[in-house]
Amino acid sequence: MSEDAANVVYLIIVVVASCTTLGKYAAWRRERSTALRLITTCSAVGVVAFLVATPLVWRAVARLTGSANVAEPVVFACILAFFAHTHVMSLMWWPAAPVPPTSTAAPGRGRLVRPLAVYCAAGVAMVAGFAAGDLGDAPHPMEFNIAYGQDPGALVMLAAFQLGLAYASVSTAVRFRRNAHSSHSDPRLRRALRHISLATWFIAGYVACVMPATVAGALGSHALDPLHSLGPVSGTVGALVINWGFSGAAISLWRADRRDYLALTPLWELTHRADPRIALDARNRVTDLGLLHVRDWHLVTRTADILSAIRSLYPYFDDEPVVRVHLLARAGGWPLEDERAAAAAALVLRAVALTGSGAERDGETGLVLPGGSLDPASQRAHLVRVAGYLDHPDVLAAAGLDGARRPVPTP
Repeated sequence: MSEDAANVVYLIIVVVASCTTLGKYAAWRRERSTALRLITTCSAVGVVAFLVATPLVWRAVARLTGSANVAEPVVFACILAFFAHTHVMSLMWWPAAPVPPTSTAAPGRGRLVRPLAVYCAAGVAMVAGFAAGDLGDAPHPMEFNIAYGQDPGALVMLAAFQLGLAYASVSTAVRFRRNAHSSHSDPRLRRALRHISLATWFIAGYVACVMPATVAGALGSHALDPLHSLGPVSGTVGALVINWGFSGAAISLWRADRRDYLALTPLWELTHRADPRIALDARNRVTDLGLLHVRDWHLVTRTADILSAIRSLYPYFDDEPVVRVHLLARAGGWPLEDERAAAAAALVLRAVALTGSGAERDGETGLVLPGGSLDPASQRAHLVRVAGYLDHPDVLAAAGLDGARRPVPTP
């Protein structure tokens, strides 16, 4: 990879990884879990690694410090710190043996001693090798391994880093792969663990490309220099995949939440007519996009607004639309979920039409929304289905609005 290409690709990764870091930090501020804290700090040191490894930044650091290649140990340290974090995560999520009832030790803590000792030893060796090496003639952002392989100090640093990275990447890849198969039932999480495992194999590919070229350079041969140039490419692919592994499950959840939030808009607009004062959150163009705070605020408040408005419609509920929908459903062989949602949509449409006509009701009819007794997770899916049936011709006919549009909500 050329320096110009590395400047573009590495900075793109910095932007992507920075978004991951900020997203995980925001999630950690809400939940304060150990896993989120580890992912946040892991992603942050990865950002620093790629930022400093960017040739433009590397040369700027050289000019500012007066040391041509001081960026190299910083990059190496950040990469090892990154994989120390991922290795710890793989060990924490590894299916542990049962802990005796009398034991007070945290599960899995003993398994952290050896890998952390390996990373500490590699870090000490890298610092010692850099201090002892003669590395000050010119910056070598992309060819450091083959440019200084014959320097004894640099060779110690390179050996410590590459052996440490090989141990980290292979161990992490194997453990995350096994974790994905044996310890989690959530399919999104299993996919995320498989992505992290795949990414670390690409990082191992970096070592497989760079280490033989480094050894050849130390022996005075540059025949494997083209192989060395493939190392950053493999590492770059691994960095992109691991960011998706860290964020893919969360992005999938966000997309599902936003999809449901937007799908509930017609039902929210319709039921809001019953009592415009029942609204926990003011609507505006920003909230309508559903881009921010969907799960922890807007989707919750939209659902609460709908349910509160529906309760205010109870006095206007009439069983005639429900009976009509049930007859249609039985004749058409509708699934139970669709029958329930269509009946609820017809009931709400009819009730809102009655409130708009000025009809007076003395008390509640005893009817409740079909599907209203579902658990919270099922209720959300039910309300989304209800919203989807508001414009269905058969539902409009069952509500007594045949040939007419559903009631238009007030702004």
